[in-house]
This record gives sequence, structure tokens and C-alpha cells, in this order.
Amino acid sequence: MSSRMAMDEMFDLDLALTMPEDSTAEVSKRQPDAESMAAARHLVDEMPTVVVGCGGQCSVCMEGFGGPGKQVQCGHVFHENCISRWLTLHNSCPLCRSKVVS
Repeated sequence: MSSRMAMDEMFDLDLALTMPEDSTAEVSKRQPDAESMAAARHLVDEMPTVVVGCGGQCSVCMEGFGGPGKQVQCGHVFHENCISRWLTLHNSCPLCRSKVVS
């Protein structure tokens, strides 16, 4: 049974190393147009600015908050630039996928 598990693990590693780029990498390559950038900026400007406690981390860029963040309707908080960029491509929260604008 031990050799069977080792073979399965090797197969998984081989599969992982030969897989094409995932969809999140493709999303990051897309360039937003001026209209979607302006709409996202307006949405972010309307979001409440909140103070993030020590140890808080933006789930878009995985960096710590060095100051305030912007809170989406669902309650999740992100860096202002991160959520603005995200909203140029998506109409949802990066974490829970709840709609930002209906």
C-alpha cells in the first residue's frame, strides 16, 4: 500500500507540473477599459473606509494593511487599489463572490 501511495503522489506532482496556467493567471493578464475603470473607482469611492487591526491582510495581494482598507457590502476588506482593480474585471467580492452591484 505504501508504494501505491508513493505512485499516486508522483502522479499528482507530474500532473501539477504539466498543467496549463490557471484561470486566475489569465484574469490578471486582461486589461480593463477606461469605462470599467471609472465605474470601479466610483464604487470604491462609495465604500466605507475602515481601520484594519494589526495582522490584517488583503486577500487580493496577500500583503498586510499599512493603513485603512475599503469594505465591500459583504463585510470583507481590501486595499483600495486592490479592490478597485478587481472590480474593473469582476462584479463580485474576491472572497465570497457576493455581487457588489446588482
